[in-house]
Amino acid sequence: MKQVLLNVLLGSILLGCSDRYTGDDSIDSVKSERTTVVRLADLSRSGINDMNGFVKRGNKLVVGTTYTSEGVGRSLDLEHPERRDVGARSSVASKRVRSLSSFNSFDGSSVTALDFEKGELIESPVAPLSRGGSQEVVIQLPKGKQHLVAVKAKNFVISTGLYEEGRYLFYSLADGSARYFLSYPETPGFSDLREKTKAILYASSVLRVSPDQSAFVCADMYSGAIDFCRIVAGSIERVKTVRLHYPSVQITEVPSSRVAYTQDNRFGFIDIAVTGDRVYALYSGKTYRVDRGRAFECQTLLVYDWEGNLVKSCLFDTPLVNINFDLEDQNIYGVTVDGTLVKVGCL
Repeated sequence: MKQVLLNVLLGSILLGCSDRYTGDDSIDSVKSERTTVVRLADLSRSGINDMNGFVKRGNKLVVGTTYTSEGVGRSLDLEHPERRDVGARSSVASKRVRSLSSFNSFDGSSVTALDFEKGELIESPVAPLSRGGSQEVVIQLPKGKQHLVAVKAKNFVISTGLYEEGRYLFYSLADGSARYFLSYPETPGFSDLREKTKAILYASSVLRVSPDQSAFVCADMYSGAIDFCRIVAGSIERVKTVRLHYPSVQITEVPSSRVAYTQDNRFGFIDIAVTGDRVYALYSGKTYRVDRGRAFECQTLLVYDWEGNLVKSCLFDTPLVNINFDLEDQNIYGVTVDGTLVKVGCL
């Protein structure tokens, strides 16, 4: 997902410009716990290299793929790593190569990914993946819009994109209605920006819906913004926005909207896992100037409740690039930069 969103963003990293890091005392308000991860499996040995997120359910691992013509993910049996499948069979007759982002799973029983070029959210069941069984289901999001990140619950889809009508799209699967809610985060030093420009600035996000479908969280990958929202009768209400730091950018709107991140920009939240009472946010805080290609490697896990209160902070001895909560064994798992599946403490 990270590479896809890097490609679709209209900005670039520039030289110069001082860092407008503001900081947030909330991180310092809790003691950081040092945590050692437990290595479980080398996924690269199973031929899994191009990851767009993952979902773990017991001994089954489904890894999202970024560019594919056959389903949204690859399934791996952790007890028998040599047995793997390319995933659910595609219903697209042309077998065109899709560009996928936003690999997700609401309840652990199915996985979804967004074909952002077509605005199609593709859903495949988890259980039959290893047998290559069930066909995928394709949900067409409103046409004429650039959708970038989406997550499906039972009866609705929440998505973000280059929307001028609002920060979030609530798409009802029951009646096909589409409504937009809430404003984009404000950025000091850039007042009166066009809605399209704000959408570009906060285009790269991670979305997760709570297990009871009553709330969702949206975290920005290019700044320290994380939004906690509730879902009430088909509408979206903001509970709290936490701002660890603002983006360091250059913005122009003439002749068209363009957002360019500086080398001093601090990267934000790279991945998120959720439970009924907690939000586990994998946080970078690194800059391209200092860390270069390692800016997406995270050693900090910030644990919030659904009201947006920070309750715990964990510091890993090994950098992670993805995390997931296993609903079956109730543990958090991660993937390291070298493609190793690990078990994470910090519950």
